[in-house]
Amino acid sequence: MSTNKPEESVIRKKDLVRSWLIWENLPQTCYNYERMMGQAVAHVFVPIAKRLYHDEPEKKKAMMKREIEFFNVHIEFGSCIIGMIIALEEQKAKGKEIPDEFITSLKTSLMGPLSGIGDTIFQGVLIPILLAICIDLTLKGTIWGSIIFAVTMIAIAWSMSYANFMFGYRAGAEAIMDFLEKGILNKILLGAEVMGCMVMGGLISNYVKMHVALEIVSSTTTFKIQEQFLDKVIPNILPFAFTMLVYFLMKKGWSSLKVIGAIIVIGIIGGLFGILGA
Repeated sequence: MSTNKPEESVIRKKDLVRSWLIWENLPQTCYNYERMMGQAVAHVFVPIAKRLYHDEPEKKKAMMKREIEFFNVHIEFGSCIIGMIIALEEQKAKGKEIPDEFITSLKTSLMGPLSGIGDTIFQGVLIPILLAICIDLTLKGTIWGSIIFAVTMIAIAWSMSYANFMFGYRAGAEAIMDFLEKGILNKILLGAEVMGCMVMGGLISNYVKMHVALEIVSSTTTFKIQEQFLDKVIPNILPFAFTMLVYFLMKKGWSSLKVIGAIIVIGIIGGLFGILGA
């Protein structure tokens, strides 16, 4: 057990509250397919950047570049990730040896599980129960059902989001110091990287779809290349190969707009010549 006295926090409570308010109220104001909530996360870190790197613009830019990367999570449950990352950035600003990759991998590895839990509890349990109660009140000729639903949902969302945010910051700061003192940060980093790769692999299999429409027709049968060859030999090889192509192009310096343009061109040509289909 460490006998060191806890270090004084550089980040003030008002900075945390301001960042939390940004996260809870503005997380979906600037969605895009390249970063999803990434730009909202960067917005959250504006008060933090001013506090940690007030007169160090280069370090401030480096932090904002880390935080604007791809991120997507359930807002209320995922707020604990934001709190943990703030704690990480604070320790990094104090001179602790925390790799940039660790911050990115931690966000990537946690967003999937917390999204699943949050969506299940909110959309699968909480909202249906509240709607069942409040709709019944509204059908009786009163507007109180709508008012109760709106007020209750806002109260639950805000209280849960705030509690998770502050818990993530406190627990994150303590855990980080413990990891640093015990020298196990590299093991945590490796685990987070592996989990992050698994999450991104799951996203690829769910969202990247390609289907070859080509068929070889003979006098006796029709051979479908997708169903009877590709799906039998290596299922989902096309989505994987296409993802690797996009990754290769971006590593070569292509911008996201160029990549999207290339995808559109490939789709149009593939559709016109009957190579690709739904």
